[in-house]
Amino acid sequence: MQRRQVLTLIGFSTGIGLLVGLLAALFTWALVICQNYLLGNVVGFLPPGYSGENGILHTFRNPHPAVLLLLLPVIFAAASLLGHNRGLAKIIAAFHQRQPGTLGEKLRYSLGSLAELGSGSPLGREGPMAVLGNWIGDALGRRFLPAGLRAHLPFAGMAAGFAAAFHAPVGGALLAVEIFYPGLILEIGSLGPALIGGLAGFIVYGAFWGYGPLLSLHPLPPQPYHIGFALAIGALMALVGSLWMLLARYVRRWTAKLSFVPRHALLGLTLALFAFLLPYVLSDGLVWVELAAGPLLSVLFVFELALARLLLLSVAVGLGGYGALIGPALALGGLFTVGLARAVPVISPDASTAALVGMGALLAGVVRTPFAALLLVSELGGYAVLPLALPAVFVAYLLTWAHAFPEQKLSEDELAAEPFTGLRAGELSFELEGIVRNSERITPTTDEVLKAGDVLLPKRNG
Repeated sequence: MQRRQVLTLIGFSTGIGLLVGLLAALFTWALVICQNYLLGNVVGFLPPGYSGENGILHTFRNPHPAVLLLLLPVIFAAASLLGHNRGLAKIIAAFHQRQPGTLGEKLRYSLGSLAELGSGSPLGREGPMAVLGNWIGDALGRRFLPAGLRAHLPFAGMAAGFAAAFHAPVGGALLAVEIFYPGLILEIGSLGPALIGGLAGFIVYGAFWGYGPLLSLHPLPPQPYHIGFALAIGALMALVGSLWMLLARYVRRWTAKLSFVPRHALLGLTLALFAFLLPYVLSDGLVWVELAAGPLLSVLFVFELALARLLLLSVAVGLGGYGALIGPALALGGLFTVGLARAVPVISPDASTAALVGMGALLAGVVRTPFAALLLVSELGGYAVLPLALPAVFVAYLLTWAHAFPEQKLSEDELAAEPFTGLRAGELSFELEGIVRNSERITPTTDEVLKAGDVLLPKRNG
């Protein structure tokens, strides 16, 4: 690459990162306003915010959780009218099929995410932030740069979105280039622009929301005998991650006859029922990992919250809720492992270390991004966690057999329909050339419901 091209790419990556950082800051501001009004004022319970964004305290005054039973089904049904779930799965599919989505599609997804996340959805804010970043990078690249350079800019935008969401510019950049493939493969040519975009995005976002780590977790240096605990955590997180994804698939199958709007209404009703019994399940749950690492919460409560979130997240993913599952994966892994560390402190590292190890392990297994998982937890809590996070992450990565993004395999000529069973062909995040069913090839309509045993033939573009 010539010097002029390098300078051009640096300049555009920086500009995109700055713009996405600003949009992410605005999105967070809008999300806080929605949560403060609906959950804080109307419902009477406002989940705690991130300590890195000056929000650790929460309110619980004159709670009226029954209000959620009336509000959430309506809000979630209305949010679904903005369009089908075109989040990170759509971006991964578009990358492999060389068919990027439109601005309208991504704006609708982001607005739908704002409505649902602002109402307490357990999914993560990083989804709409990364989606907007991806679109900005793609749109500006197509407008101003030749094909050889513009292909790198969507990664810079996504990295800025991830960096803002997790206060982790390096981990966010690595996540943006690693999430597209299921194996230990990186889109290495785009790593430089992603790093620039992530750093630039966090510079702007941090000016509004702070530059410190998102959570206040301070791991202690581990001891050699803690390696066994780390290996066990990796295996446990593989079990939790596989169970999560399998439950989500069963939910999708059980609701196959429902169209998209009733599914979202059902998700709103399910969330309201969970919150009526345990309002702490509202929001993505990351801050509860920080609170659980201290003595404030009982071990029994931590496990109850972890199990409740596992069930609720399975429903949310199975019904196609708006938002991403990267933050929720970190939260779920952290809750299970911090509870285990506090239950058996004799063989465990300190609670903060255990939490970070579990967070990275579950993320690596479910999303298939081990390198990004290691960097994210290191930026969240410090590099003292690496000796234990490294074995746990790769054990979980190797043993987890049900994954969040089957779209990562779209580079293959054929794709098993098992992860998508219950969806209609028109609800997929990618286009099909056909379906092989009972050894016969059929051309699916948009209303064709995918069945177990189907073989999908992805459309090839470019």
